[in-house]
Amino acid sequence: MPEEKTRNDQAAVPPQGGGAGRTPDGEMLASRTPDSRAPDDRLPDEIRRFDRALALFEAGAWFTCHEVLEHLWLDETRPQRDVYKGILQIAVGLLHEDNGNRVGALRLLERGAGHLAPFLPAWFGVDLATLRGEALRMRAVLADLPPGQRLDAARWKELLPRVRRAYASGGQGGL
Repeated sequence: MPEEKTRNDQAAVPPQGGGAGRTPDGEMLASRTPDSRAPDDRLPDEIRRFDRALALFEAGAWFTCHEVLEHLWLDETRPQRDVYKGILQIAVGLLHEDNGNRVGALRLLERGAGHLAPFLPAWFGVDLATLRGEALRMRAVLADLPPGQRLDAARWKELLPRVRRAYASGGQGGL
């Protein structure tokens, strides 16, 4: 029986008690057949992991979101890997601000928004134009605050970038 490999040709961790197995980063492997790719050419496991990262982003679990997206970004070789990197950097920018690192927040919110620009308005079923705009709006507000001043909770919640699904009939990036 051939050894199952992950997308980056690493051996999968054998399943315990039967099942599909796990990748080295602990993610479950999906059943793979030549026809199991999504219209945007992602494998079901990639889609599931991306959806998990988006849910973590929405929950404010930015560090864990970053970890999940980093694995996807490192495994991807095509240009659309920058979608993962852009969302990842926005998440880390929010984490930096939450931890009081304004300089890091400003830098990563801007970089993350920049990585999304080539994929506007949407990619992988996500409204990247809105996410990018909200990240840049948050950055502008933070940049205007005096050093050491934090946003109050209501203003933070109002400005917080959100991940929204883009629904369209067809289109690029698997909308």
